[in-house]
Amino acid sequence: MKVTFILHSCYHVELEGCCLLFDYYEGEVPESDKPLYVFASHSHEDHFSPAVFSLAKEGRQVHYLLSDDIFSRRVPEHLRAQTTFVSPHSFYEVEGLRIATLRSTDAGVAFLVECEGKLLYHAGDLNCWVWDGAPRMQNDQMVRLYKDELSPLGCRKIDAAFVPLDPRQESDFDLGMKYFFEAAKVEKVFPMHMWGDYSVVPLFKSTPTYREYAPHVMDVSAPGQVFEI
Repeated sequence: MKVTFILHSCYHVELEGCCLLFDYYEGEVPESDKPLYVFASHSHEDHFSPAVFSLAKEGRQVHYLLSDDIFSRRVPEHLRAQTTFVSPHSFYEVEGLRIATLRSTDAGVAFLVECEGKLLYHAGDLNCWVWDGAPRMQNDQMVRLYKDELSPLGCRKIDAAFVPLDPRQESDFDLGMKYFFEAAKVEKVFPMHMWGDYSVVPLFKSTPTYREYAPHVMDVSAPGQVFEI
């Protein structure tokens, strides 16, 4: 499995028989003739752009899996038959892919995708959005919602996960990643949603209480990085 970090929350995953592209809005997508499955977790402009529809080049099999908060009229008419709109807490089978969705704590969905014997998780904006200065009751409720939403992830081992590590949360930047590790069995975790501040990756990995998690966190530091796992 080859994983390429495109930008922000966008990753491209190449498997033996197909490619998966998550939350693209700009950046360079690796070239391939393999069937392509394009996922968009929600409508926010840093997770979805109509530019994804230009990837449907003649002769290539492309299918779009879009959160249902993305208006259907944004999909070109000639691609609507190749588009599946997804809702939270639902299950889909598309051309050999098995896809389950979680409900985001912000907008749209998170994806759990089974393909070619691999299990992948992309959080979208499902994160523990705790903010310094927000009412304590609000932050406590967020923690509960996030933990509850992650609770089903412990049933199976995830091969690759894409999880927010957002520096804008300041001292609470690590909570979403921390609670994810507590909930899930995962082999490799790719941080995302870092807004170009990749210092949070070594900061998380060097935290003494996260010593057991550090070997599973990939050293993402720049767009275009390629990881073979």
